[in-house]
Order: sequence, then structure tokens, then C-alpha cells
Amino acid sequence: MLWPSLILSLLLTSPNVQPIALHPENPHYFLWRGRPTVLITSGEHYGALINLDFDYRAYLAALSADRLNLTRVWAGAYVETGGNFNIANNTLDPAPGRFICPWARSETPGYADGGNKFDLTRWDAAYFARLRDLVAEAGRRGVVVELNLFCPMYEESMWGVSPLNARNNVNGLGDVKRQEVLTLDRSGGLLAVQEAMVRKIVGELKDFDNVYYEICNEPYAAGVPMDWQRRIADVIMEAQRDFPHKYLVSQNVANGSQKIADPHPSVSIFNFHYAAPPAAVAENYQLNKVIGDNETGFRGTADAAYRMEGWDFVVAGGGLFNNLDYSFTAAHPRGTWTAYPATQPGGGSPGFRRQLRVLRDFINGFNFIRMRPAPEVVAGGVPAGYTARALAEPGRAYAVYLRPAPIGNEFSARWTGTVEPAYSEEYTFHTFSNDGVRLWVDGRLVIDNWTDHAEKEDTGRIALEAGRKYPVKLEYFYAGGVAAMRLWWSSPSQAKEAVAADGLALPDGSGPGLKGEYFAGKDFDQLKLTRTDLGVDFDWGVHSPFPAAPRPIRAVLSLDLPPGSYRAHWVHPRSGAIIRIENFRHAGGARNLAAPGFREDIALRVIARR
Repeated sequence: MLWPSLILSLLLTSPNVQPIALHPENPHYFLWRGRPTVLITSGEHYGALINLDFDYRAYLAALSADRLNLTRVWAGAYVETGGNFNIANNTLDPAPGRFICPWARSETPGYADGGNKFDLTRWDAAYFARLRDLVAEAGRRGVVVELNLFCPMYEESMWGVSPLNARNNVNGLGDVKRQEVLTLDRSGGLLAVQEAMVRKIVGELKDFDNVYYEICNEPYAAGVPMDWQRRIADVIMEAQRDFPHKYLVSQNVANGSQKIADPHPSVSIFNFHYAAPPAAVAENYQLNKVIGDNETGFRGTADAAYRMEGWDFVVAGGGLFNNLDYSFTAAHPRGTWTAYPATQPGGGSPGFRRQLRVLRDFINGFNFIRMRPAPEVVAGGVPAGYTARALAEPGRAYAVYLRPAPIGNEFSARWTGTVEPAYSEEYTFHTFSNDGVRLWVDGRLVIDNWTDHAEKEDTGRIALEAGRKYPVKLEYFYAGGVAAMRLWWSSPSQAKEAVAADGLALPDGSGPGLKGEYFAGKDFDQLKLTRTDLGVDFDWGVHSPFPAAPRPIRAVLSLDLPPGSYRAHWVHPRSGAIIRIENFRHAGGARNLAAPGFREDIALRVIARR
């Protein structure tokens, strides 16, 4: 029996379906259903298709209600299991027996996460019916599907539950290390399986206009070689050789930013993760392709950091923004779960999605196809500690966005005091840092990773006596990207947790916590701030640990405008409210525009009046 939304899709599609494409006049944006399009969303944690307990219809209805137009979906060659990345209610971790993927189950029991093993030579018809129905329902709701085909096995736990692992299939394929799965020459027979999966999926979705294909999520996280990525891009294109219109291919390039060299000619979307500040746009704008920021996180669970990341990226000239929204779960498919534990690596909420709708409405209020990044338009007046982005159609329309500056400059910190254990046994100290970290306990260097690196857990062990106070010194430096520094501990009798204030004391014993000293420069160059920290459990993200500017912010922007008559709207990015309107005639050159007082960020729309 055909599912209802699939029936509707078949009635509406035709052999001449025109899938989402790069806009012919400005390929930094999309053309979809005859309209210029920027993709903006706050979507769930990727398990909508492969988790049978997830109600994707309710999920897509929630996105549509806030006029968000993108979802990211995992195809099923990768799945997660309990506790990965400290994600509570992870949709990529289906309950036992509730995982569905392209390959049919065999008659042989023994799949590591419940049920029978997989047969990599047979397709699961129920999976492909679910895939087509999800894409059809998304299309009916005005939502584009980014179908992510592959993902590296970050840890042994993911590899342990993958259908591609020889232990989980009846074909004897994939008897390799997890780092060899996505390779041309060391995959243990899996390359042919991967290519067949790509061809099958592309063929199944040939009648839909709302899908594009991402080669691999975060290939750089586990060293997925470029020759394998290029081969998968070729297979995607080969699979649609006879299609009248071609589907777009996306490549996930890096966390933060990276200048792309030797791009594959078939790749039309270059996606980055955690792209704050949006340097990736300027570095790669000359490629004349869409530059996207399609995963956020690791900057707490509050809205502001992710709202600012989205506005910053889009007004810098990006064509795609996806916040990773943890409020969507199998039990809450409409995105209403917000009781996040402290370890949740991101946020999301109904309120946040309404904020993204403001961004969507703002950019769609322009003829953005005719606009280009124009930082030179802002001639002055940006408050100290703030940045300004600008898009412009010179003489006709200007979009400007002000926000607190990401950290931008290197800094370092040192915490000193004492630590007092509750048990007499060996303790493991855990640090989570981006970038360098060193930890001394009782004068002994137990952790030493004084390098520039992405967020990483380091550990060190030392035997301690209950009730004794041990000197402790923790040092950290930040060299760029997303700043984080957390100090945790565990022992046979104590769960892994942050070292709390009641286990810490200042160097002089005058109170709980540690003495925190913060310096400009990565080598403790200039002391800027001394304070008491009750613990070290910081995710600064792209915000400075140094004191913020006073609130409300007062700004008088100087814009370089040609002669003409203009109307200026100051817009509240959180609510969408227009908080000041100014009409003016201008003789050309610098024009000062006074912003109303604001506490976080603010946007400006300037339109020529005819």
C-alpha cells in the first residue's frame, strides 16, 4: 500500500521535475520552485529516517509552521549508540530493534544493537518506502532534504553497531578497522556496497524536487581520504546521468573555516560546521557556489550564540544555515523538549525557531540575488567589541548586522588552588579543551596537551588520600575557533563529573573555588582579569571570557551610500520588531545612522525610495 504523502507526491511530480539548483544569476544562493531561496532551519539530530520511533511527519510540520525550509537526514550507513557525544535522547541512537537502514535483515540473529544481522546484498523495501514518504512529506511542507550519505566512525562504539561491520552482516564484508571503512583500497569489500547504496538512493528519489546529497558528514574528523570523497561524488553524478535535471552535491569541508583548493567540479554546496565567525564565506566566495553552515553546537544550550551565528553567516553572504536542534526527540517530534542536561552539546527550542523565522523573513525582504557581501559599506561607528556584516545591492538595498565579536584574539588562563578528594583511591582527571591544556596535581604534571587542537578530552591518573588538600594548577590557551575548558574527575567510587566548588579551595584557603587569572595572548602575556571561579566548566564558544561591554549598547553607524532617498529600519533579531524607522535624503558619501539602544545584537535594513 502506498503511503498518503507518497501518493500525493506521485500525483504532483513529473518526469521533468526540476530539483533545487544553484540560482543562475547568483550561484551563492538556490533556485527552488521558481523562487530565489536561502535555506534556513533548526533541525533535529539527524535520525528522522533511520529511527522507527521518530514521527517525521510531526517534525516536518513543526519546521513548516515556522517557515523553516531544510532538514538534514542520515541515510543509514552510520548509526550511534548510548551516550555518544553526551547527547541525551539522541535520535541517531534508536531503541533496540528500531533501527532501519537500506539493507534488509537476514534470518541470522546477532546484530550488536538488537535483532538479526543485515544482508548487504538485499535492500529493505520498508526503508525505501519510508525514505520516499519522508521526502514527499517534506516537499509538501516546503522543506528541502539534505540526505547525508555517509559519516566516519568516530569511536569504536559507532563501528560496533554499523551494518557495514563484518560482525553485523552475514556477508563477511567489512572486517577492517573503523578508519578504513571509507577508503578506496582498504575497506574489506565495502566500497562496492557503498557505491550500490548511493546508486539505489539516487534512483529512488529521482522524481522529487526537494533533495540534494551530502557526500559525508565531517570526513576530516577521522581522516576520510579525499580520493574516496571524490569517488562518491562521481557515483552520485553517474547515477543520475540520464536524468533530465541534475541533483546538487554537497561536501562538508571543515569545522570553522578553510580555503578550498581543487574543488570537485560536481560539488555545488560547500558546507562548514561551527562556522563562527563566518570566515568560510569570504575565503571561498570566489568559487561561485553556495557556502553553508550546516551544524552548530558546543556553545551551551541558550539561544543567543546560535541566533548570532545564523545572522552573522547569512548576512556575510552564506546561502544555508542549519542549527542542530536537540529539542526534537522520538518522544517530542514537534521539538518541545528543552530539559537539557548540562552535558548536552547544543540547544534549540520553539522560541529559537521563531527567531530563525525572523532571519528568514529579513533576508527574504530583499532581492538578495542582486546582493553581494559589502563590508566596505560600513565606514565606521561599530562599537568596541562588536563586528558588522553587510550585504548590498549598491544604491538600492543594504543589510547590516551588528553582534558582539567572537573572541578573535588569543588568550590564556591559569587556575590555582587546592583539590580535596572524598575517597582514598586512584583518581582520573579529565580535561575537555580547545585548545592547549596542562594540569598539575600535587606538583605532578598529569595532563599535558599544550597544542592547538579541536575540542578534545585528555585524561591523567593519580592516587589521592581522602580529606587531604592537594595543590592544583591548571593552564589553558586559546588560539582560535571555539573556546572551551572544563575540568572533571572520576574514581572507582565517584562518577565522572565536573570538579565542584566544595572540592576546591583558593590558594590562601579563604574560600571555595580556584583563583582564575586571564591573560591576553596565548603565553600569559598580559594579565587582564583576576577572579574566583567556583569550578572550571566553561564553553565560551566564540565569546570572550573578558568583561562584556556595558548594556544597552549605543551605536552610530556610518554607512557609505550613493546619492538618493532612503528608508532605514532597525530590526530586533530576536523578535523581528522594527524598533526605529528613519527616512532621509542623502547627497552621497558617509551617512550616520543612530541605532536605538540594544542589549545583544541588532540588524539594519536600508532601502532606496523611488
